[in-house]
Amino acid sequence: MNSTRPFAGFILLAACAIALHAPSEASEPANQAPSCGEWVGHREKSSTLALGDTGWLRGFLSGMAASGGKDYLAGVDNASIYRWMDNYCRSNPLRDVSSGAKVLAAELAGKRTDPK
Repeated sequence: MNSTRPFAGFILLAACAIALHAPSEASEPANQAPSCGEWVGHREKSSTLALGDTGWLRGFLSGMAASGGKDYLAGVDNASIYRWMDNYCRSNPLRDVSSGAKVLAAELAGKRTDPK
């Protein structure tokens, strides 16, 4: 008789129980963009939360650039992007960072396509 069979059965039963009681993706809130109020507050405090916000923004912009097939972020430094978002959020306190990112992306894409 194989002594590992009962143990394997227990592991399988435990995994099923965990899966049944785990929250579904539909019940969890989506990871949303920080609000402009959060952005400004975090940036003024230079907290670790500001690092998360700036990382979120950079990832969002990178995803937009990749999905649009335009590398409008080439040659744009992080400090300039963050300063732009600081100004946007101070002027639009009821918006969120994704709204500002879309405006910034359009501006950057337009600059990249304008002939000099």
